Formats: sequence, C-alpha cells, structure tokens
Amino acid sequence: MLPNIAVSRALFASALPLAAWILFQTSAVAAEPVPSTAPLFTLPPAALPPAALPLSTLPSAQADPTQSRREPPIRKGATEWSAITGAGVGIAGGASNANFWAMHLRWGRVLTTNHGPGLLRGNLEYAVEILPAFVMGQSTNVFGGGVTPLLLQYNFSGGSRFVPFIQAGAGMLFITRKVPEDTSQFNFTPQGGVGVYWFRRPRSAAVFGVRYHHISNASTAERNPGHNALYIYTGISWWR
Repeated sequence: MLPNIAVSRALFASALPLAAWILFQTSAVAAEPVPSTAPLFTLPPAALPPAALPLSTLPSAQADPTQSRREPPIRKGATEWSAITGAGVGIAGGASNANFWAMHLRWGRVLTTNHGPGLLRGNLEYAVEILPAFVMGQSTNVFGGGVTPLLLQYNFSGGSRFVPFIQAGAGMLFITRKVPEDTSQFNFTPQGGVGVYWFRRPRSAAVFGVRYHHISNASTAERNPGHNALYIYTGISWWR
C-alpha cells in the first residue's frame, strides 16, 4: 500500500505546476481584447462582383423615371410594314349600298420629328398600300385589286403603348365588273379615317381603324353615281 500512496502523491505533486500554468494561460487569454475579424487584405469595390458588394455600394435600385416609360418606335426615319384586312359596309350617298372585303399590304416611312404641344404632339408618315384582294357583292360578285400610292398619316406620339392616328389618301381600283353597276371597271378611291396602334411588343403592334371609303370613276364613264362605305379593318404592323 505504501508504494502506491507514494506514487499517487508524486503524480499529484508533479501535476500541480502543469495545472497552475494552464490556469495562468486561461486567465491571460480572457484578459486580452478580442481581435478584429477583418480579413488580412481586402479588394477594392471595383474588383468585386456585384453580388459580393455591400448594399450601400450598389447603385440605387430605383428605376430611372425617364426609362420606365417605353417609347414607341414611331419616330423620324422609322419604316412600317403592315398587313391589313377588313370589311366595307355600304352607306347612303352612292348608287348602291353593296358591301366589300379587302386586304392591304402597306409600307410607310415617318418623315418628320415629333412636334406640337401636349396631346397633339406627333409626326407625319407617308405610306403606300397595295390591294391584292378585293371582293364586292353586287348582283354578281366582283373581284379586283388596286393600289393607294398616296396616304398621309399623322401619328399622335404622346402615348407609350397606344398611338392614335388620322389619315387621308387616294388610290386606284381595277375590277372584273363595273362598280357601281353600269359604270366603269376602273375607279379612284379617295379615303380617310382614324385608327390606333396597340404596341404589345417593342417593334410590333396590332392596328385597328375605320375609314370613309369612296369609289368613283371621276366622270370618265357616262355615269358616275359613286359608292360610299365605312371600311372597318384590323391588322399587324412591324416597325424598323
């Protein structure tokens, strides 16, 4: 028993200095200030990706009010290509109230910059329309085609998605039978009306309109009673 007790006392005595040293080191570390967590080196903000930058250094997320409103592409030098179809409903004032259906292919070019005050602000466009298909119901069906070489249009450019317009022009119509009946197979087509572009995409729009449409042979035949109609149409317009 005595040897074991002596060994235990010796181990205990040898452990006292180690315990004292550990206690001293622990109290010294606790008394020291906490070191800074800053990294050893930092990169300038310009060298960091946007996701790594603090919010205070990022640009403001608020949208620029001048860019939040999308401007339509109808401006000086812009070119329009359109496909239009519609129906003409005969109205009083001519020899007959016959109805017709027509299809137009259109090319246009904006000639001026925007001008005018407020809601009247807009630009002038020149357009040409080809009429590849025309069908009119009389005592027998009439087929034909034509061209509108002069069509002037004023676009009200104050809107962002909806752009109203007014237009006026004149063209020529070539048909298989005389319109109105017993008059002429060649006629002039003065016309004018209103409409609107609906821009659902930056450079394409749906177009809706109505025109007063007149058919007349300008007294080149013995009779010239004429034909009047309201031409109601819709189509698609592409801008470049």
